[in-house]
Amino acid sequence: MTALSNLPDDVALSIIALPFKAGMWVSHADDVDGEADDDNEMRALEKGIPAIARLHGDSPLVQDVAQALIRNKSRWDGWTEECFFIAKQAPDIMQAVKTHFGLDEAKVFKRYILELAKMVAEAHGEFAAFDDMDEGKKDSFFSGMVGKFVGALAMMGDADQSHPANISPSEKSAMSQLSAALKIPE
Repeated sequence: MTALSNLPDDVALSIIALPFKAGMWVSHADDVDGEADDDNEMRALEKGIPAIARLHGDSPLVQDVAQALIRNKSRWDGWTEECFFIAKQAPDIMQAVKTHFGLDEAKVFKRYILELAKMVAEAHGEFAAFDDMDEGKKDSFFSGMVGKFVGALAMMGDADQSHPANISPSEKSAMSQLSAALKIPE
């Protein structure tokens, strides 16, 4: 376990909530097709939290944050309401991550957040054809698609990570703003 549990509660919770808020912020950047896009994007976010964390198995911080996100699911509604302040909050949170966990962990954490946000941005276009699918089948389908997304991420090099496959212009803009907000201070 990282020193996450040794931080003041407000600092620890701000670090834990950041990946979720990032995903929700990108989701809200392109609100189309009523609730269907929101449902698909939320499913991608929920399944992506642990799946993408597994790609960063050598990062104790990412592992702890992913586990804490799942444990704190009861806070997600409140964090959704706070996602619109992410551009203002993220720089201070990333400074705290760098201060408490080091530059290398901060870089991995940033990548985790951006990969998770990208999965959310791609979710509606990838999953829209399945909006009318039975809930049980849809859950199984989402698990398979998350696995494929994570597999593709694992095979990409750093230069490929910004490839904007199936992301709307407003989501691309949100991703760019998010990346800038997550800049790790020198």
